[in-house]
Amino acid sequence: MEFAIGGISIALLIVGIVEAAKEFGVSGNGSRILALCLGVFFVGLSQALTQGLVPDVAVIWIELAVTAIGGGLAAMGYYDLGKRFTQ
Repeated sequence: MEFAIGGISIALLIVGIVEAAKEFGVSGNGSRILALCLGVFFVGLSQALTQGLVPDVAVIWIELAVTAIGGGLAAMGYYDLGKRFTQ
């Protein structure tokens, strides 16, 4: 089953957030715990959205937030990629 919020794959979102957290110093078991907590949160949120448990007015804001997080992570990746090519 593919879990997504606002067209953003939850699996890719979690990997991106954990990798970004590693850039800020999270390591070892901290990154595993973060991945677990994010997985529980985002999959639970996805199921709540799918089952209609979240009011329609909140769905728009949740999708906006998830898309914005994805955009920020993508920007971090492009920044790192650009640094590799300019060094």
